[in-house]
Amino acid sequence: MRTNNSSSIEQPSRRRVLGAAGLGLAAGALLPATAAAAVPGTAEQTQPPERFDATPLRFAVITDTHADVVLPERSKDLTRMLTVAQGMHPDFVLHCGDITDYGADDEFALYRSSVPAGLWDRVHHVPGNHESRWNPDAFETYRRYFGSEWSSFELHGLRVVGLAPMQLFQEPGLFGADGLDHVSRALRGRELPTAMFLHYPLGADNYYVNDTEDFLDRIAGHRVRAIFAGHIHRQQVAAFNGLTQVAMRNTFAIPSFYWVERTADGSRLDVTEIAVPATGSPTSTAVTTIPLGRTGPGEALEPSHTAVHTTREAITVSATFRTAPTQVLAQVYPQNVFSGGNAGTWVPLTKKANTWQADLTTTALPPGEHRIQLRAIGNDTATFDRTLTTKLTAKEAAVSWTAKLDGAIQGTLLPTSDGFVAATAGGQVQAFTARGRSISRRWQRTVGAVHRAPALMDRTILVPSADHCLYALDASRGSTVWSTNLRAPVLSTPLVTKVDGQHRILVSAGGSLHCLDSRGRVLWSGDVHSLFAGRVACDGDRVYAGGGDGNARAFDARTGKELWSVPITTKTTPYQQLIYGAWSDELDLLPDGSVLVATVSSAMALDPATGAVRWQKPGSYIYTPSRVTAYGLLLIDEQGNVVMADPATGATRWTVRPVLRAFEAGPALSRDGKTAWLVGTTGLLTRIDLATGTAEPVLQVSKANTFSTPVLIADRTLVIGFQDGVLRGVTGL
Repeated sequence: MRTNNSSSIEQPSRRRVLGAAGLGLAAGALLPATAAAAVPGTAEQTQPPERFDATPLRFAVITDTHADVVLPERSKDLTRMLTVAQGMHPDFVLHCGDITDYGADDEFALYRSSVPAGLWDRVHHVPGNHESRWNPDAFETYRRYFGSEWSSFELHGLRVVGLAPMQLFQEPGLFGADGLDHVSRALRGRELPTAMFLHYPLGADNYYVNDTEDFLDRIAGHRVRAIFAGHIHRQQVAAFNGLTQVAMRNTFAIPSFYWVERTADGSRLDVTEIAVPATGSPTSTAVTTIPLGRTGPGEALEPSHTAVHTTREAITVSATFRTAPTQVLAQVYPQNVFSGGNAGTWVPLTKKANTWQADLTTTALPPGEHRIQLRAIGNDTATFDRTLTTKLTAKEAAVSWTAKLDGAIQGTLLPTSDGFVAATAGGQVQAFTARGRSISRRWQRTVGAVHRAPALMDRTILVPSADHCLYALDASRGSTVWSTNLRAPVLSTPLVTKVDGQHRILVSAGGSLHCLDSRGRVLWSGDVHSLFAGRVACDGDRVYAGGGDGNARAFDARTGKELWSVPITTKTTPYQQLIYGAWSDELDLLPDGSVLVATVSSAMALDPATGAVRWQKPGSYIYTPSRVTAYGLLLIDEQGNVVMADPATGATRWTVRPVLRAFEAGPALSRDGKTAWLVGTTGLLTRIDLATGTAEPVLQVSKANTFSTPVLIADRTLVIGFQDGVLRGVTGL
C-alpha cells in the first residue's frame, strides 16, 4: 500500500490548474512539480515502448456527499465545490456513491439542485450503501434521477466503468453472477486502459464486498488500471493486481474533490485532492500517480502455481513465481469480518529453492469451507493477492447436497408440508420436495425480484415482489391463482392471519400497509410512513407495525383505522428516525398479549391497547427474528449475542455469543423444541441448547453470507439459502 507523499509524486500541470477559469488558486497552494514518482510494480521492460493516447483528459471524482434536507449547509458546500471543479473544465465527473443519507426522493432532488446546471450532464453516478440499505422502492427513484446503477463509457482512449455491487437492505456488497456479468460486458471490445468507480473499496485489507476475489479473477488479463472508491471517509491508496485504487475522503468533510489528469504522454493519471474551504482559496495536495501501461502495479507477481494441503493440525500453503517477490504472506480469510476493514493475521512464507511455503494453524477453525489469502509483495510495495479455498473435514455435519438458483436468496425459506419454497432477488421462485437426504424441484416460476420471504395460506404461496405485485401461486404447480398490483415495490414479508374467522393477508408496499382478502382484493390500506420492510403482527383485533418515521402503531384489523402511534426512538431527523426505528422488524405477540417491537437500540414489549412500554431491553434486536420457546423468549442481536429472556419482564435467563454477526437469518428450532440451529451472517452454523444456553460451532457451511432463516426438513436436514444463490442441505446434525 502506498502512503500519500506529495514530495515524490509528479503534479498536474501547474499552469493548467492555477489558470482554470480565473479561479485564483493561491500560488503557494499547489505543491511544486517534482520528478515522476516510481510506479509500483513496473520494472524496466525489454519490449518496445508502448504508444498511449495523448489526447488531453481530465476529470473530477467525488464521493459520500450525503445530501440531507435537514443539513442544507452540505448542499451549499457541494455547490461551491462543484463550481470550482466546473471551472477546471473536467471532461466528466464521477460520483462514488452515498449521494444521499437514505435515498429519499427529496434528498435526490436536493442533490440535483446542488449540481451546477452546466455540469450535470457530465456527472456519472453509482449507488452507495446509503442508497441501498434503506431504499423504499428498489432503486426506482434512483434510476429516475441517475439511470442504471451500472454504467460504462469510453473517452479519449480511456474506458470508464461504474460498478454497483450493492444489495437492497443489506450492508455488505456482493457482485454475484449478474454483477460479474456486468463487469465482463463492460470490458468487451478493444483493449483499453480502464478506470472503474464504485462505493466500496476492494482488496488491500478491505472486506466490504464478499466476493472481491471473484471480481479480481474476472478483470484479470484486462487492462484495469484504476479504481476510485468511497465509503470509508478517509484516504487510502493501494497498488495491487495490476491496478491502483484510491479510496477517498468523504466530499462534504473539508469539502474537497479529487482531480485526475492524464499526463502529456498519456502514460499515467496524476491524482490530487482539491480542498475548497468556505473562505480563502482552494488548495491542492498530491495523492498518487496511476500507470496505464500494459503491465500494472504488482501484476508481474502473479504466482505461477499455488497449492493448499489441509490436515486437522495445519493448512500448508505453497506458491511459486515467475517474478520473484521480496515477501510472501498468507492467512485464513477473516470470514467473520462483516463489511469492514481488517489488517489480518498474516503469516510469512519461507522460500525453499523456488517454492514459498508456510503452515497456518487450524486450532480455532470450525470444520467446513474456508478461504486462504495469499499475498506476494514486490520491492516497491505493490502486491498481488490471490484467494484459495480449502475444507476442514467435519466428524458429523456436512453439506450433503446443493441447488443453484438465479439470484441471491435473501428472504426466509418457507416450509411446506413436504418440502420448502425458496425465492431470489433474481425473481426465481422454486418449490422443492424433500425425500430422505435428497430433494427434487417440483416447480419453478419467474416474477420480479423477491427480497423478503414468501408466506403460506392453505395451498397457496404468497410471494412479495419488487415488480409491485403480490402473487398467489398454487403450491402444487406454481401457477398463478391471482396477483394484485399494490402500486409500489412489495418489500415486506406477508402475514397470513384470520380476522373474524376469515383469511386476511397483511403486507406493506410503498409506505402503505395493505389488508387483502384470500382472493387478493384490497380491503383497506393504512399509512406506515415511508419504509417498512419487516412483518406486522396481528391478534385478530389489531394490526401492529413499525414504520419509517420512528414510530410503532396499531390499526383496527377490520377497518384499517389507526388506533395509536408511539415513538420508539428519541431521534428527531427523518434519516435518524428511519434507521433507529423498527423499519425492518418482524413484530411478534408475546404470551401475555404484549407486542414485541425491536430497533437497533432495544427490544420492547408494548401494551396492545395503548402502545405503552411494559418492558424494554437494550440491544440491536431489530434484524434477526425472535422466537417464543418453552424456555422463554429467544432474542438475537446483530453482534451475534443470543439471549433467553423472560417474555413477561424481559429479564435475562442466559446469554451466549456463538457467532460474531447475525442479520435476518433467524434460528431454526428442532422438532422437540430443545435445540436452536443458528447460522451467522458469515456462514457459521452453531447448535444452541435452549435450556442451558450452551453453544458449539458445527460447520462453516459456506464462504457466502446468508440473510435467510433456514428450514429443518425431512430427516434432520437443515436447508440454508445463501447470497450466492445456492441452497445447501446440511445433514448429520
